[in-house]
Amino acid sequence: MKILRVISNLYPWAVGGIGVHGHEMSCLQAQKGHDVTVITCRNNSSQPSSEFKDGYTIIRVNVPFRLFGNSIAFSYLYSLLKWWDSYDIVHAHSHLFFSTVLCTLARKFRSAPLVVTNHGLVSQTAPGWLQQLYLPTVGKWVFKTADAIICYTKVEKDQVIGLGVSPDKIHVIHNGIDTDTFALSISSPPKKQILWIGRFTPGKGVEYLLRGFGSFSREFPDYILVMVGRGPLKDDAIRMIREMDLEDKVVLRDFIPNRELPSLYQESALFVLPSLEEGVPRTILEAMACGKPVVCTALPQLVDIVSGCGMLIPTRDAEAVAEALSALVSDPSLVRNLGESARARVVSQYSWDDTVAKTLDLYTSLVHPVHGDHETAWSRKTAEKSPKVTNPERIDG
Repeated sequence: MKILRVISNLYPWAVGGIGVHGHEMSCLQAQKGHDVTVITCRNNSSQPSSEFKDGYTIIRVNVPFRLFGNSIAFSYLYSLLKWWDSYDIVHAHSHLFFSTVLCTLARKFRSAPLVVTNHGLVSQTAPGWLQQLYLPTVGKWVFKTADAIICYTKVEKDQVIGLGVSPDKIHVIHNGIDTDTFALSISSPPKKQILWIGRFTPGKGVEYLLRGFGSFSREFPDYILVMVGRGPLKDDAIRMIREMDLEDKVVLRDFIPNRELPSLYQESALFVLPSLEEGVPRTILEAMACGKPVVCTALPQLVDIVSGCGMLIPTRDAEAVAEALSALVSDPSLVRNLGESARARVVSQYSWDDTVAKTLDLYTSLVHPVHGDHETAWSRKTAEKSPKVTNPERIDG
């Protein structure tokens, strides 16, 4: 099958869960024998406009400007209209990206089916007033135009249905990770280290994390907080760390390659993510797969995932962060039991191979059988290879 993936940011040139998801999905689909091309943004002039890497083709478009962290590039549309129908399926990631909006427009003039993955209904970077305008208008239009929508959880599916989108086109396919790579530590016990991985954006609740850790640190001064990520609010976080006199307690890392992440989880005692908005973050699943209890906010789509595997706290509550961290580090048996439950849940319910397989099954259901406007390159090739039957009554047993 020929697959065209459209994603604004792509790992490793951009960090973040969506970029990692798109990269790893492309790698695995290519390993399974599919022809995968990804159209993404050009982050700097040194990047080639196209290259073959990690088993799939990457095409980059120039980005004239960015708005609220969103890459605005109309050249996407030219590329989409030019190549769309040479692919069997087009898969765009997040209704919040301008690139996906242009996919929705292109779908009106082309025939290959469009799949859109919802990576979280609400933006972590755009202001609230803009989202209140965007979601019931442009966002709704993206979902209603797509041939199929992927949501990670039933909670998110219900949210999309609430916009007036037909439930028949919404498919729940969990986010997943490689549980062989993200696994339990077989060496030394964890350090007195609490881990956060994410982007420094308003939706990540970084200020509540730092305030909560500051309170926790007064009671448990031998613990450090490791924060990995980039983003527009990182300088604000650095100023806050200085003002709170936490410079010797908070370690900041810009970027850690995926291959080094398992050991970082394994050497940490806990993982914390007090976000205000999320989809289903890969970081939570990665930490759980490594047997680490998770402290995260009780967002509806995360409750079933984390319950019994960590501690759920209210949003915008620094003291709740401090209390949860304190409760866990004070009770090693609780940490051990929650970590074991976390690992078991991810292995049984959030396999990455299962995620990729179900996504490919969805593609197949859209491009086959051949009918009407949904005839694609895949279905045309299948039809050409199929024997022609001139008299259906004479088919032998």
